[in-house]
Amino acid sequence: MVNLTAARTELDDLIRRAPGTVGLVIEDLTTGERLEWSPETQFLAASIIKIPILVEGLRQAEEGTVRLDQMVPVPDDAKVGGFGILKELTSVTSISLLDLLTLMIIVSDNTATNLCIDVLGVESINRTIASLGLTGTQLQRKMMDYEARDRGLENFTTPADVARLLRLIATRQILTPEACDLALDIMARQQVRDRLPLYLPDDMRVAHKTGELSGVRHDAGVIFFESGPVIVVALTQGFSDQLSQSFVGGDASALIAQIPRVLLKHQRS
Repeated sequence: MVNLTAARTELDDLIRRAPGTVGLVIEDLTTGERLEWSPETQFLAASIIKIPILVEGLRQAEEGTVRLDQMVPVPDDAKVGGFGILKELTSVTSISLLDLLTLMIIVSDNTATNLCIDVLGVESINRTIASLGLTGTQLQRKMMDYEARDRGLENFTTPADVARLLRLIATRQILTPEACDLALDIMARQQVRDRLPLYLPDDMRVAHKTGELSGVRHDAGVIFFESGPVIVVALTQGFSDQLSQSFVGGDASALIAQIPRVLLKHQRS
């Protein structure tokens, strides 16, 4: 387990000095001990919204509404900018739903995400979000949809909601155990590793999803410490340094990377 009481003082100081808004939830799944900072504050979800989309994809596959091996067309007009590789692959005209879900998570592929939304349906995704008690979370637009954003449509979530969803997955309380394990396996293959995993040992498993917009950096996942799994949800916004205003690095990413470092320091057997 991690001595969260001992870690709290360092984390308090880290958040107090932050030049932006930080929402943080840490929960030791072995002991049930939990630390919170602004857990109910609503943040722009950025790519964190892709976690409930993943859950909905696995839920519909379990229900038989879709198949993970079903092939989904990839038309040129579905390709969007931002993160991802599908937009660069001219020979890929169709791809399995499972591969779309995987690309959506491990490289935060925006084209893959939008295709998943098309297959699964916005209403179905939001229905599942609501049914899981994620009251501060909503999918209102696709990725890179600037027209919808200009109309005031955004995707939102809270640290408490993300922590709840991760707990349900990690403790196998939603879907089948196999589907929960698949979700964690996909998240553990995340290739953006400049936040939660940055200062952790290379062989430590971290099943997580990042998110970024201008001034916004997030990372949320389950860290499998030797002493047991710990949920860490770190959402940030309002960071004004030059790198944080872009899409790579910056003070917010650096802050998030320090959180597991503190927890590792206070790990106890």
